[in-house]
Amino acid sequence: MTNSLRVWLAFALLCLIWGSSYLFIRVGLEQLTPLSLVALRLLIGVLIIGGIVAARRHPLRVTRRQLCLLVALATVNTSAPFLLIAWGEVTVPSGLASVLNSTLPIFSVLLAAVVLRDEPLTLPRAGGVVLGFAGVLVLLSRDLAHAGIVWSGVAGQGAIVLASLCYAIAAVFTRRTLRGVPSMTIATWVLIASAAQTVLLSFIFSPPAISSLTFRTVFAVLWLGVLGSGVAYILAFFILENWGASRYTFVAYMLPVVGLTLGAIFLHEVIDWRILAGSVLVVAGVVMSSIVRGRAEPATEEPLDARASATDHGVASAAAPRPQDMRSLAPATDLPPAEIGDGAT
Repeated sequence: MTNSLRVWLAFALLCLIWGSSYLFIRVGLEQLTPLSLVALRLLIGVLIIGGIVAARRHPLRVTRRQLCLLVALATVNTSAPFLLIAWGEVTVPSGLASVLNSTLPIFSVLLAAVVLRDEPLTLPRAGGVVLGFAGVLVLLSRDLAHAGIVWSGVAGQGAIVLASLCYAIAAVFTRRTLRGVPSMTIATWVLIASAAQTVLLSFIFSPPAISSLTFRTVFAVLWLGVLGSGVAYILAFFILENWGASRYTFVAYMLPVVGLTLGAIFLHEVIDWRILAGSVLVVAGVVMSSIVRGRAEPATEEPLDARASATDHGVASAAAPRPQDMRSLAPATDLPPAEIGDGAT
Protein backbone atom coordinates (compact mmCIF):
# COMPACT_ATOMS: atom_id res chain seq x y z
CA MET A 1 0.00 0.00 0.00
CA THR A 2 1.42 3.38 -1.02
CA ASN A 3 1.82 6.19 1.51
CA SER A 4 -0.66 8.32 -0.45
CA LEU A 5 -3.30 5.64 -0.12
CA ARG A 6 -2.58 5.29 3.61
CA VAL A 7 -3.12 9.03 4.07
CA TRP A 8 -6.44 8.93 2.21
CA LEU A 9 -7.59 5.96 4.30
CA ALA A 10 -6.56 7.82 7.46
CA PHE A 11 -8.50 10.86 6.23
CA ALA A 12 -11.64 8.78 5.60
CA LEU A 13 -11.37 7.08 9.00
CA LEU A 14 -10.80 10.39 10.82
CA CYS A 15 -13.86 11.94 9.14
CA LEU A 16 -15.90 8.91 10.16
CA ILE A 17 -14.69 8.95 13.77
CA TRP A 18 -15.13 12.67 14.37
CA GLY A 19 -18.26 12.97 12.23
CA SER A 20 -19.91 10.08 14.07
CA SER A 21 -19.13 11.53 17.50
CA TYR A 22 -22.40 13.48 17.45
CA LEU A 23 -24.31 10.29 16.70
CA PHE A 24 -22.73 8.43 19.62
CA ILE A 25 -23.23 11.35 21.98
CA ARG A 26 -26.92 11.19 21.18
CA VAL A 27 -26.91 7.42 21.75
CA GLY A 28 -25.04 7.73 25.04
CA LEU A 29 -27.57 10.27 26.29
CA GLU A 30 -30.30 7.64 26.12
CA GLN A 31 -29.10 6.33 29.51
CA LEU A 32 -26.55 8.83 30.75
CA THR A 33 -26.78 12.46 31.75
CA PRO A 34 -24.62 14.92 29.78
CA LEU A 35 -22.25 15.25 32.75
CA SER A 36 -21.78 11.52 33.32
CA LEU A 37 -21.32 10.86 29.59
CA VAL A 38 -18.60 13.49 29.32
CA ALA A 39 -16.90 12.24 32.49
CA LEU A 40 -16.76 8.65 31.24
CA ARG A 41 -15.47 9.50 27.76
CA LEU A 42 -12.76 11.78 29.16
CA LEU A 43 -11.70 9.18 31.70
CA ILE A 44 -11.26 6.67 28.89
CA GLY A 45 -9.49 9.32 26.81
CA VAL A 46 -6.95 9.87 29.61
CA LEU A 47 -6.17 6.15 29.67
CA ILE A 48 -5.66 6.11 25.90
CA ILE A 49 -3.45 9.20 25.82
CA GLY A 50 -1.60 7.95 28.90
CA GLY A 51 -0.80 4.73 27.06
CA ILE A 52 0.48 6.68 24.06
CA VAL A 53 2.65 8.87 26.28
CA ALA A 54 4.04 5.88 28.13
CA ALA A 55 4.81 4.03 24.88
CA ARG A 56 6.64 7.03 23.46
CA ARG A 57 8.22 7.91 26.82
CA HIS A 58 7.19 11.48 26.23
CA PRO A 59 8.20 13.91 29.03
CA LEU A 60 5.33 15.82 30.66
CA ARG A 61 7.30 18.33 32.70
CA VAL A 62 5.80 21.83 32.83
CA THR A 63 6.29 24.83 35.08
CA ARG A 64 3.79 25.69 37.82
CA ARG A 65 2.56 28.63 35.76
CA GLN A 66 2.12 26.46 32.68
CA LEU A 67 0.21 23.88 34.71
CA CYS A 68 -2.22 26.57 35.87
CA LEU A 69 -2.67 27.70 32.28
CA LEU A 70 -3.26 24.11 31.18
CA VAL A 71 -5.97 23.66 33.81
CA ALA A 72 -7.68 26.81 32.53
CA LEU A 73 -7.31 25.55 28.97
CA ALA A 74 -8.85 22.22 29.98
CA THR A 75 -11.94 24.05 31.20
CA VAL A 76 -12.41 26.24 28.13
CA ASN A 77 -11.20 23.78 25.52
CA THR A 78 -12.64 20.50 26.76
CA SER A 79 -14.83 20.40 29.88
CA ALA A 80 -17.09 23.33 28.96
CA PRO A 81 -17.58 22.62 25.23
CA PHE A 82 -18.03 18.87 25.78
CA LEU A 83 -20.73 19.56 28.36
CA LEU A 84 -22.38 22.20 26.18
CA ILE A 85 -22.51 19.87 23.19
CA ALA A 86 -23.81 16.94 25.22
CA TRP A 87 -26.43 19.10 26.93
CA GLY A 88 -27.43 20.60 23.59
CA GLU A 89 -27.89 17.18 22.01
CA VAL A 90 -30.54 16.32 24.57
CA THR A 91 -32.90 18.35 22.35
CA VAL A 92 -30.89 18.83 19.15
CA PRO A 93 -30.58 16.04 16.52
CA SER A 94 -27.04 14.72 16.07
CA GLY A 95 -26.82 15.78 12.42
CA LEU A 96 -27.85 19.34 13.19
CA ALA A 97 -25.35 19.40 16.07
CA SER A 98 -22.53 18.48 13.69
CA VAL A 99 -23.42 21.44 11.46
CA LEU A 100 -23.69 23.93 14.34
CA ASN A 101 -20.37 22.80 15.81
CA SER A 102 -18.65 23.30 12.45
CA THR A 103 -18.92 27.08 13.01
CA LEU A 104 -15.62 26.89 14.95
CA PRO A 105 -13.50 28.23 12.02
CA ILE A 106 -15.81 31.25 11.71
CA PHE A 107 -15.29 32.22 15.35
CA SER A 108 -11.56 31.60 14.96
CA VAL A 109 -11.40 34.08 12.08
CA LEU A 110 -13.07 36.78 14.17
CA LEU A 111 -10.92 36.18 17.25
CA ALA A 112 -7.71 35.98 15.24
CA ALA A 113 -8.50 39.36 13.67
CA VAL A 114 -9.53 41.06 16.93
CA VAL A 115 -7.22 39.47 19.50
CA LEU A 116 -4.13 38.28 17.64
CA ARG A 117 -4.17 41.05 15.04
CA ASP A 118 -1.94 39.05 12.70
CA GLU A 119 -4.76 37.67 10.56
CA PRO A 120 -6.67 40.62 9.05
CA LEU A 121 -10.38 40.24 8.41
CA THR A 122 -10.28 40.37 4.61
CA LEU A 123 -13.37 40.81 2.45
CA PRO A 124 -13.63 37.06 1.62
CA ARG A 125 -13.28 36.16 5.28
CA ALA A 126 -15.86 38.75 6.31
CA GLY A 127 -18.18 37.29 3.69
CA GLY A 128 -17.55 33.85 5.13
CA VAL A 129 -18.46 35.04 8.61
CA VAL A 130 -21.71 36.57 7.32
CA LEU A 131 -22.61 33.42 5.39
CA GLY A 132 -21.82 31.22 8.37
CA PHE A 133 -23.99 33.17 10.79
CA ALA A 134 -26.74 33.39 8.19
CA GLY A 135 -26.65 29.59 8.08
CA VAL A 136 -26.96 29.42 11.87
CA LEU A 137 -30.01 31.70 11.75
CA VAL A 138 -31.62 29.49 9.12
CA LEU A 139 -31.02 26.45 11.32
CA LEU A 140 -32.43 28.22 14.38
CA SER A 141 -35.50 29.22 12.40
CA ARG A 142 -36.71 25.61 12.61
CA ASP A 143 -37.59 26.21 16.26
CA LEU A 144 -38.66 29.82 15.76
CA ALA A 145 -41.13 29.25 12.95
CA HIS A 146 -43.73 27.36 14.98
CA ALA A 147 -46.82 28.90 16.49
CA GLY A 148 -44.91 28.85 19.76
CA ILE A 149 -41.15 29.15 19.97
CA VAL A 150 -39.50 25.86 21.00
CA TRP A 151 -37.17 27.37 23.58
CA SER A 152 -35.56 24.05 24.50
CA GLY A 153 -34.47 23.55 20.90
CA VAL A 154 -33.19 27.11 20.60
CA ALA A 155 -31.27 26.79 23.88
CA GLY A 156 -29.75 23.47 22.80
CA GLN A 157 -28.58 24.87 19.48
CA GLY A 158 -27.25 27.97 21.20
CA ALA A 159 -25.25 25.78 23.59
CA ILE A 160 -23.59 23.94 20.70
CA VAL A 161 -22.69 27.20 18.95
CA LEU A 162 -21.29 28.46 22.27
CA ALA A 163 -19.13 25.32 22.40
CA SER A 164 -17.62 26.32 19.06
CA LEU A 165 -16.82 29.74 20.52
CA CYS A 166 -15.12 28.00 23.46
CA TYR A 167 -12.91 26.04 21.06
CA ALA A 168 -11.95 29.22 19.21
CA ILE A 169 -11.13 31.04 22.46
CA ALA A 170 -9.05 28.07 23.58
CA ALA A 171 -7.06 28.09 20.34
CA VAL A 172 -6.23 31.79 20.73
CA PHE A 173 -5.45 31.27 24.42
CA THR A 174 -3.03 28.47 23.58
CA ARG A 175 -1.31 30.49 20.92
CA ARG A 176 -0.76 33.43 23.26
CA THR A 177 0.21 31.61 26.45
CA LEU A 178 1.63 28.16 25.70
CA ARG A 179 4.12 28.70 22.92
CA GLY A 180 6.94 26.19 23.03
CA VAL A 181 5.01 23.53 24.96
CA PRO A 182 4.91 20.21 23.01
CA SER A 183 1.51 19.23 21.66
CA MET A 184 1.50 15.85 23.39
CA THR A 185 2.24 17.54 26.70
CA ILE A 186 -0.66 19.94 26.25
CA ALA A 187 -3.02 17.17 25.14
CA THR A 188 -2.14 14.95 28.08
CA TRP A 189 -2.43 17.60 30.79
CA VAL A 190 -5.63 19.01 29.27
CA LEU A 191 -7.25 15.59 29.23
CA ILE A 192 -6.08 14.84 32.78
CA ALA A 193 -7.42 18.15 34.09
CA SER A 194 -10.72 18.00 32.21
CA ALA A 195 -11.29 14.38 33.24
CA ALA A 196 -10.61 15.29 36.87
CA GLN A 197 -13.04 18.22 36.66
CA THR A 198 -15.90 16.30 35.07
CA VAL A 199 -15.43 13.05 37.00
CA LEU A 200 -15.52 14.97 40.29
CA LEU A 201 -18.65 16.87 39.26
CA SER A 202 -20.30 13.71 37.99
CA PHE A 203 -19.50 11.86 41.23
CA ILE A 204 -21.16 14.64 43.22
CA PHE A 205 -24.13 15.57 41.05
CA SER A 206 -24.72 12.77 38.53
CA PRO A 207 -23.00 9.43 39.25
CA PRO A 208 -23.62 7.03 36.34
CA ALA A 209 -25.35 3.72 37.03
CA ILE A 210 -22.65 1.68 35.31
CA SER A 211 -24.18 -1.72 36.09
CA SER A 212 -27.43 -0.88 34.31
CA LEU A 213 -25.94 0.39 31.06
CA THR A 214 -26.89 -1.49 27.90
CA PHE A 215 -24.38 -2.68 25.31
CA ARG A 216 -25.55 0.13 23.01
CA THR A 217 -24.63 2.79 25.58
CA VAL A 218 -21.33 1.16 26.54
CA PHE A 219 -20.35 0.93 22.88
CA ALA A 220 -21.15 4.63 22.38
CA VAL A 221 -19.01 5.65 25.36
CA LEU A 222 -16.10 3.44 24.25
CA TRP A 223 -16.32 4.81 20.71
CA LEU A 224 -16.14 8.37 21.99
CA GLY A 225 -13.32 7.68 24.44
CA VAL A 226 -11.13 5.20 22.60
CA LEU A 227 -11.55 6.37 19.01
CA GLY A 228 -12.53 10.01 19.49
CA SER A 229 -9.75 10.79 21.95
CA GLY A 230 -7.18 8.13 21.09
CA VAL A 231 -7.11 6.78 17.56
CA ALA A 232 -8.37 10.05 16.03
CA TYR A 233 -5.50 11.93 17.67
CA ILE A 234 -2.92 9.67 15.99
CA LEU A 235 -4.71 9.87 12.62
CA ALA A 236 -4.93 13.67 12.77
CA PHE A 237 -1.20 14.10 13.23
CA PHE A 238 -0.43 11.52 10.56
CA ILE A 239 -2.53 13.51 8.08
CA LEU A 240 -1.02 16.84 9.15
CA GLU A 241 2.49 15.48 8.73
CA ASN A 242 1.75 14.27 5.19
CA TRP A 243 -0.66 16.90 3.89
CA GLY A 244 0.08 20.07 5.82
CA ALA A 245 -2.48 22.35 7.48
CA SER A 246 -4.20 23.59 4.32
CA ARG A 247 -5.37 20.24 2.94
CA TYR A 248 -6.08 19.03 6.46
CA THR A 249 -8.91 21.57 6.67
CA PHE A 250 -10.96 19.29 4.42
CA VAL A 251 -11.63 17.23 7.55
CA ALA A 252 -13.68 20.12 8.94
CA TYR A 253 -15.68 20.38 5.71
CA MET A 254 -16.62 16.70 5.83
CA LEU A 255 -17.90 16.55 9.42
CA PRO A 256 -21.37 18.06 8.77
CA VAL A 257 -21.80 15.72 5.80
CA VAL A 258 -20.91 12.66 7.88
CA GLY A 259 -22.93 13.84 10.87
CA LEU A 260 -26.09 14.53 8.89
CA THR A 261 -25.82 11.28 6.94
CA LEU A 262 -25.27 9.04 9.97
CA GLY A 263 -28.02 10.76 11.96
CA ALA A 264 -30.51 10.21 9.12
CA ILE A 265 -29.51 6.56 8.59
CA PHE A 266 -29.18 5.29 12.14
CA LEU A 267 -31.40 7.62 14.19
CA HIS A 268 -33.93 8.38 11.43
CA GLU A 269 -33.45 12.12 11.88
CA VAL A 270 -35.39 14.27 9.45
CA ILE A 271 -33.38 16.50 7.13
CA ASP A 272 -35.67 19.30 5.96
CA TRP A 273 -34.97 22.20 3.63
CA ARG A 274 -33.88 24.47 6.48
CA ILE A 275 -31.20 22.01 7.61
CA LEU A 276 -29.96 21.60 4.04
CA ALA A 277 -29.94 25.34 3.33
CA GLY A 278 -28.39 26.21 6.68
CA SER A 279 -25.73 23.51 6.29
CA VAL A 280 -24.76 24.78 2.84
CA LEU A 281 -24.44 28.34 4.15
CA VAL A 282 -22.36 27.26 7.17
CA VAL A 283 -19.97 25.11 5.10
CA ALA A 284 -19.69 27.88 2.48
CA GLY A 285 -18.86 30.31 5.27
CA VAL A 286 -16.17 27.99 6.63
CA VAL A 287 -14.62 27.63 3.17
CA MET A 288 -14.64 31.38 2.51
CA SER A 289 -13.18 32.16 5.93
CA SER A 290 -10.12 30.09 5.03
CA ILE A 291 -9.33 32.20 1.96
CA VAL A 292 -6.33 34.51 2.01
CA ARG A 293 -5.80 37.28 -0.56
CA GLY A 294 -8.38 35.78 -2.85
CA ARG A 295 -7.04 32.22 -2.80
CA ALA A 296 -7.00 29.27 -0.48
CA GLU A 297 -4.29 29.37 2.14
CA PRO A 298 -1.16 27.61 0.96
CA ALA A 299 -0.35 24.23 2.39
CA THR A 300 2.59 24.41 4.70
CA GLU A 301 4.80 21.49 5.36
CA GLU A 302 6.72 22.70 8.36
CA PRO A 303 7.30 20.09 11.03
CA LEU A 304 4.58 19.76 13.61
CA ASP A 305 7.04 20.53 16.35
CA ALA A 306 7.54 23.95 14.85
CA ARG A 307 3.86 24.76 14.82
CA ALA A 308 1.33 25.64 17.43
CA SER A 309 -1.84 23.81 18.25
CA ALA A 310 -4.61 23.71 20.81
CA THR A 311 -8.10 22.14 20.74
CA ASP A 312 -9.91 19.29 22.13
CA HIS A 313 -10.48 16.37 20.09
CA GLY A 314 -7.01 17.55 19.41
CA VAL A 315 -4.06 18.90 21.25
CA ALA A 316 -1.36 21.48 20.80
CA SER A 317 1.97 21.51 19.19
CA ALA A 318 5.35 22.84 20.07
CA ALA A 319 4.79 26.40 19.05
CA ALA A 320 1.32 27.84 19.36
CA PRO A 321 -1.02 27.20 16.44
CA ARG A 322 -1.43 29.63 13.67
CA PRO A 323 -4.97 30.76 12.87
CA GLN A 324 -5.20 28.60 9.77
CA ASP A 325 -4.15 25.56 11.79
CA MET A 326 -6.63 26.40 14.53
CA ARG A 327 -9.53 26.68 12.14
CA SER A 328 -8.88 23.29 10.66
CA LEU A 329 -9.97 21.20 13.59
CA ALA A 330 -13.27 19.93 14.25
CA PRO A 331 -14.63 20.07 17.48
CA ALA A 332 -17.09 18.07 19.49
CA THR A 333 -14.61 15.42 19.49
CA ASP A 334 -11.57 15.92 21.55
CA LEU A 335 -8.68 18.24 21.43
CA PRO A 336 -8.34 19.13 17.77
CA PRO A 337 -4.82 18.93 16.41
CA ALA A 338 -4.95 22.56 15.99
CA GLU A 339 -4.65 22.71 19.61
CA ILE A 340 -2.89 20.06 19.46
CA GLY A 341 -5.41 21.08 19.04
CA ASP A 342 -11.79 15.80 19.11
CA GLY A 343 -15.23 15.07 18.84
CA ALA A 344 -17.33 15.78 20.81
CA THR A 345 -18.33 15.70 18.13
